[in-house]
Amino acid sequence: MLRLRAVGKKHATPLAGAAAPHALRHPLPLSEKQCTFPALAHTDDTCAETEPMPTARIGNITIHYTPQGQGEPLLLIMGYRGSGFMWGEELITPLARHFQVISFDNRGTGLSDKPDSLYTIPMMADDAAGLLRHLGIQRAHVFGVSMGGMIAQELALRHPQMVQRLILGCTSCGGPQAVLASHEVLTRLIPPPDLPRAEAIRRQWTVMFSTRFLETQPHALELLTQRALLHPAPPHTSILHLMAVQRFNTYGRLGLVIAPTLIVTGTDDLIVPPANSLLLAARIPRATLSMLDGTGHGFFWEAPEEVVTLLGQFCSPSHPSPT
Repeated sequence: MLRLRAVGKKHATPLAGAAAPHALRHPLPLSEKQCTFPALAHTDDTCAETEPMPTARIGNITIHYTPQGQGEPLLLIMGYRGSGFMWGEELITPLARHFQVISFDNRGTGLSDKPDSLYTIPMMADDAAGLLRHLGIQRAHVFGVSMGGMIAQELALRHPQMVQRLILGCTSCGGPQAVLASHEVLTRLIPPPDLPRAEAIRRQWTVMFSTRFLETQPHALELLTQRALLHPAPPHTSILHLMAVQRFNTYGRLGLVIAPTLIVTGTDDLIVPPANSLLLAARIPRATLSMLDGTGHGFFWEAPEEVVTLLGQFCSPSHPSPT
């Protein structure tokens, strides 16, 4: 059964060709206060790496990961080219008050190995499963965003016994049924090769975030730029991750997902349009959809407090499972 709700200051705008569900008429308020980010770090700040991250040997590669907090395990899976460093303490610290949070660097990113060979989304899902086994974790809540949401889908399908509850953020099922970004948005995500790295990152932010966030959060944007510059992915990772996304397709298998599933998206997502989340919610048997009004593809950076609340409620032992 599909349940939908909107989270925001105004009613969610129905997507073209879709009727507005009754639940969307009762949105929850998005926090009025500004997003709080920690003091700005710099790429040359050696304090950022005073303690080495632990590593796990998964198959033929080494994966770097960071555990934080206590409670039920929550595995975070970052998206295209992004390392685990990109989550940020403004999200991980409050999550760690409720969960044992495990963030990690997907193959090709951060401090994990970066083989210049074929990557697939199932392969990266097996990396995540191998990490959980390395940590002695039999079952975990799993939160993946964008490409990380694709990895999370494959993890739930390939290793269903390991996924307690599944949270899919700003992602799609891939394949011909996926609703693609516009050509203009895609050109922002693939900058000219001669553009300086920092400028290329700032160019991507223009389609990653809502207009409101871009206009009101310059400090947060600069901090995110510094994080992206700290452990940039090499050029071959960009190509290999893109090829993995292009091959990905779970449309015909979504009915096999057995984990209770929360699907979260921003209503202003330009990169993975919200229609993709509606499709996932319609295809996954035990799915709930929450739309964060006025946020973009980076909704988890724009509204971390709301995301922490959603995950805390959804993963609570007292929370009823969707049926």
